[in-house]
Amino acid sequence: MQHLLGTVVRANNVVVHALDPEGANPRPLVGVAWHEHLVDRWPVIRAEWDAFRADGGRLPRIEDLLGEHQGNTEVWAAGLLIAAGRPVGPHPARFPGTVDALAGVPGLRSALWSVLAPGAVLPEHCGPNAGVLRYHLGVVCPEGASLTVAGTEVPYLEGGGILFDDTVEHAAVNPAPGERVTLFCEIERPIGAPWRPVNATVQRLLGLDRRYRSAPQRAAAWDRAMNPRLG
Repeated sequence: MQHLLGTVVRANNVVVHALDPEGANPRPLVGVAWHEHLVDRWPVIRAEWDAFRADGGRLPRIEDLLGEHQGNTEVWAAGLLIAAGRPVGPHPARFPGTVDALAGVPGLRSALWSVLAPGAVLPEHCGPNAGVLRYHLGVVCPEGASLTVAGTEVPYLEGGGILFDDTVEHAAVNPAPGERVTLFCEIERPIGAPWRPVNATVQRLLGLDRRYRSAPQRAAAWDRAMNPRLG
């Protein structure tokens, strides 16, 4: 199944890149309504995150959530909020304002808290799926934390967003003494008809991949172990 899905995704990538040839990467966000809505809701999002941490909330490592290592040094932790376009797991109830803000993002496939520990590095790599764009909203962004996409370094800013095609080389670093926290989203790439529904179908099929299919169950199990007091 995984081999077949990989073949389908690679074929979809060819068509998607032809229909939406790469311009600026990262992509400009000026005038993008859903991004501006998330920026407006940043104070709510930040307050919910701070409350979670103040209550002793903890998140599992990304490799424990997905079942395989992602190449990072130091800890990269993650908390699943949205999978296959729907809220999942225990976190949506803890972050109602955050999930409500995410509901305004068209074509949102997944969203999670993404936390890079002090000194963490995610080396250059390329994502496999051109049918989505990646979006990072800065929640807690210490000085020096940055994302580099296709050789362009972009600092993480609190209340700032970065939208990019992750099938090009990109890397993230957090050299600061404090953690870097973002909302990490995958959004269906806005391509024209008639291929848009085909791409949407490919993204739904990806939900059959065992890594993504079992992520909500893994997230719930880790949460029970790490946050028993939070309920």
